[in-house]
Amino acid sequence: MGGVWLVRALGVYVLLQFSWWAYLLASSGGAREKWMVLGEGTVFASLLVLGLLRLERNIRRERVRLARERNMLLGVTHELKTPLASVQLGVDTLKRLALTEEDRTAVLENMQAGVQDLERRVEDMLTATRLQREDALQESSFSWSGAMKEALGRMESSSDGRLVWSSGEVDARGDWVRGDEGLWVLAAANLIENALKYSSGLVHVRAEFTDGQAVLEVQDEGEGIALEDRAAALSPFVRLHESGAGTGLGLHLVAQTAELHHASLTMRCLEPTGFVVRVFWAATR
Repeated sequence: MGGVWLVRALGVYVLLQFSWWAYLLASSGGAREKWMVLGEGTVFASLLVLGLLRLERNIRRERVRLARERNMLLGVTHELKTPLASVQLGVDTLKRLALTEEDRTAVLENMQAGVQDLERRVEDMLTATRLQREDALQESSFSWSGAMKEALGRMESSSDGRLVWSSGEVDARGDWVRGDEGLWVLAAANLIENALKYSSGLVHVRAEFTDGQAVLEVQDEGEGIALEDRAAALSPFVRLHESGAGTGLGLHLVAQTAELHHASLTMRCLEPTGFVVRVFWAATR
C-alpha cells in the first residue's frame, strides 16, 4: 500500500510544481504566451495524470498477483504435505512394526491413496501452467460418458461410497465428441472432489449427450457457494476461506476448460440445502 501512496504523493508534488511554474511563465508574458502555456500545460498535466493512474493500476494489479501467488504457495504447501505425510507415516509403520497381513495391506492401501492424491495435486499445477499457453487444447475424439466415468473412477477410492452415478440420454449416433479429453477428465474430477470435500452426504454425478449437447452435472448436499463469492471462486489461486484446504485451482481449471471449449458453466443453490454445478457444451464430433 505504501507504493501506491508514494506514487500519489509524487504526482501531487509534480502537478503543484508544474502549476506554479506555469503561473510564473504566464504572468511574465502577454496574452499569447498565457494561452500557449495554458494549452501546453493542460496537455502535459493530462498525460501526467493518465500516466500516474496507469502506474497506480499496475501497482495494484501486481499486489493482487502477489497475493494470489501467496495463496497458491500456502495451498500447495498444505496439499503436498498432507499426502507426503501419509506416505511417510506408512513407510515408518512398515519399518518399525511387525504387522499382520491384514494391517500391512491396510497401510499399503493408505500409502497408495496418498500417492494418488499427490499425483492429482501435481497434475492440477501442471495443467494450470499449460492453460496459460496459446496451444493449450490437445484435441482428440473421445466418448463423453467414458471420460466422465474415468473422472468418477479417480475419486471413488476417497469417496467412502458417497458417489452416485447416473447416465442420461445419449444420441443414437453415440456420444463421441472432439475436444481435450484430458482437460475434461481433470475438470470433472475437480468438480467431484470439491463436492466430496465441502459437503456431507451423497454426491450425484450425471452425464448425458443429446442433440449435440454434452452435459455434466454434479450435485451435493452441502451449503454451496454464496452468489457474491462465485466469481472469485473461479479465479486462480483463490480460496474462499484462508483456513481451508486446497490450492485454489479446482474451480478455476473447470472454468478454464469450459471457456476453451466455448461451454457454459452454471452454479445453483438448492433448498433447503444442496449445490449444483452444471456444464453445457455444444460439442463437435
